[in-house]
Amino acid sequence: MQGVITTKSILQNPLVIIEGFGLRVFINALFADKDATFLDIINQCQELDAHKDMARMNLSEIVNQFIGYELKAQELYTILSKNFSELSDVSAFFKNIATHEEGHAIVLARVRREIERGHYWKESKQIHIAEVERFDRFMKEAEAAVRSGVSLAEALMLVDRIEGSEINIVFENLNKSVDMKSRKRFEKFFVMTSEHVGFCEKQTAAFRKKYAALVNP
Repeated sequence: MQGVITTKSILQNPLVIIEGFGLRVFINALFADKDATFLDIINQCQELDAHKDMARMNLSEIVNQFIGYELKAQELYTILSKNFSELSDVSAFFKNIATHEEGHAIVLARVRREIERGHYWKESKQIHIAEVERFDRFMKEAEAAVRSGVSLAEALMLVDRIEGSEINIVFENLNKSVDMKSRKRFEKFFVMTSEHVGFCEKQTAAFRKKYAALVNP
């Protein structure tokens, strides 16, 4: 390291450097390239800290929001399961995918914990605010429709729209944005996105065929 403060200066005054600039700067200065200056190290560490705070804040807010969406989807599917109790297979389907959504919320809770511990990838994908706002409006409309009562055709269309929306795209991005230990062992307890979406698509298509008279009166 070159400049006013050299590597030799760092080694001779570790407490001064740590107290004045923090442990991160001290460690980075010890392993700095020979052409770097102490000011370079300070600026680099400041940028990393700023990014870390911003990433943690943004990702944590988005995780919390989408945990809420997953639980809302669970709630709506549970209502639909009760509303279509006379069709046992349809009711069981909605009950089943409601448990999938609960599992997704648990996975995101684990993601939130890892973010809070700083175990996130710097290159995590961006999630545009406009997309989140649009999905928020859609979920509110879906809730209003379900609570007022929907036909089987409308209920199946609602599943297609929810599962084909941003909720699963964002779930995947968030889940992959953290460095999660024991990821495979943890995820085996849940029905993850690709399997979940495939199951939903297969079942809604089957129900449209089986209950064609109800879906297309």
